[in-house]
Amino acid sequence: MSPHSARFAAGLAASLLIAGCSTFSGLHDYVNSTFSQTVDPKISDHVHSSVPIGTTMVAAEATLSSQGYNCDTRTGNFTDELGRNRSASRFLSCVQRAGKLSFACENRDQVVVLPSGGVVDEVDVVRGPDCDRTPGPALTPNNAS
Repeated sequence: MSPHSARFAAGLAASLLIAGCSTFSGLHDYVNSTFSQTVDPKISDHVHSSVPIGTTMVAAEATLSSQGYNCDTRTGNFTDELGRNRSASRFLSCVQRAGKLSFACENRDQVVVLPSGGVVDEVDVVRGPDCDRTPGPALTPNNAS
């Protein structure tokens, strides 16, 4: 092997090693956030500052949707930031959208917005399991035998 080829091979190996380490770090962060049941304080602070008490419910839903949450109006039970199980006759429930790589069931950030008179009265940011309600693509083609 010529010295030029050896240098090229060493440079290529180093590049692959660096790329692999950064990919591993990204994968580590993804796995850690996927299985974590604790909301990142930065995310909680950001949600609370972008949806302050007194905001209209329409604006709150639009803001959360633009931040990557799927929202719908619900009734019944929810868990607040203190971990208490509570119930409300009407609230906005928003769940962090799944990433490009996701599991059918995984922990995601969830935001509950309680209204009073058409405006935000309370915001709770929690993290917990959420399961996609639509199946992903089939693993085998329909015409496979």
